[in-house]
Amino acid sequence: MCFKKKQPTEIVQDITDNTVIEIVCGDYQGTDNDLNGPPNDLIDYKNSVSSLFPQYTFRQFKDSKATTGRFTAELRSVVNRMKSGDLLFFVMDNCFSESNTRGIGSPAFVRSRVYHNPKYPAHKSIVNKVLSNTDGLNYISMSACLDHETAADAVFNRRANGAYTYCLNKTLEIGITYREWDQRAGEMLKRLGFNQTCTIEGPDHLLDRKVFEGTVYNMYVSSHGSHRYDTSGDEGDQQDEGPYLYDGFLPDDNIAIILSDLPE
Repeated sequence: MCFKKKQPTEIVQDITDNTVIEIVCGDYQGTDNDLNGPPNDLIDYKNSVSSLFPQYTFRQFKDSKATTGRFTAELRSVVNRMKSGDLLFFVMDNCFSESNTRGIGSPAFVRSRVYHNPKYPAHKSIVNKVLSNTDGLNYISMSACLDHETAADAVFNRRANGAYTYCLNKTLEIGITYREWDQRAGEMLKRLGFNQTCTIEGPDHLLDRKVFEGTVYNMYVSSHGSHRYDTSGDEGDQQDEGPYLYDGFLPDDNIAIILSDLPE
């Protein structure tokens, strides 16, 4: 179910209520898989949220600091801190397996956010399900794409961004719900010509909460995604998916273990 390789130990300090944890990776040393969008996503997402919700604090980890150990340590710290009524929600701007890419006009499509793992065969579909089992749990998962699609790294006005992050930033407003935010971002993606359909998953009573109201912890990820053979027997497609960070792949099983300790 977990990595055979031991996860690095990361120290977490000063987690507070209403925290946004940004983990972005565009620098993949020794590969041709670098992404230009994530460094700008880090800046733009913070500016977008903080301009409307100044009570939020931000913890930012980029490239060599955006490791699998950092992700799991930060998530574990949040889960340990949360109380009943608090909200954890994820924004995942990546995709989790391989498919054919399609050219897009203006704004310019650059590449899909897929890390092609040479150890495993091509994934038969894009299944964006890393955080999809939300029934009965106190969190929301907002993701960049669904089955048979990829998440785009793109250029807007000569500046690189993840297409999903760009649309989230442009459609965020005070007073809308998470469900409305997802709908607005999805409509904008289609207007701009991107062939990806963003998704939102979680219990209805959470999807209809107003964005960033109450005590909220936001895990934001901008990176590649990848896959491996399913090691726990719980995947219908026989492959685990997850974000691919600076030091490698973080399978959904590892994330699910931590989320199982969320308060009801």
